[in-house]
Amino acid sequence: MNMTRKTLTLAALAASLSLLAACSKSDDASAPPPAAPAPSTAPTPAPVPPVTPAPQEQQNSAPADQQSMQDKIKESTDAAKEKVAQVSQAVSDKASELAHQAGEAANDARESVKEGAAKADASIQNAVGNSNGGSK
Repeated sequence: MNMTRKTLTLAALAASLSLLAACSKSDDASAPPPAAPAPSTAPTPAPVPPVTPAPQEQQNSAPADQQSMQDKIKESTDAAKEKVAQVSQAVSDKASELAHQAGEAANDARESVKEGAAKADASIQNAVGNSNGGSK
């Protein structure tokens, strides 16, 4: 019976430690950011309408219009990139926090299993000790 208890205790300890180790690996600062970017609430830039050839009279103003449109597109792209960077940082921070909480929960579970095993062991030893004492 003592051998079975040790085996179960070691199995529970190994499971707890492996869970704790798996959770602590995600806390590495050198871990690459997630591959899939988080969905952004930033409005996406409106699609650029197809450019039709301008008549000969408007060709002089076309480069200026095209340049201003390119500037607007570049500004909206830069704003979207900044928003994505902010959202990805927030997601990364939250994931790190959740991983830390999971590690703490696993540690608490390990401690609870350890305490329960100690109480059960003491109870069994007392029961075995009491029954052996009466038969001697």
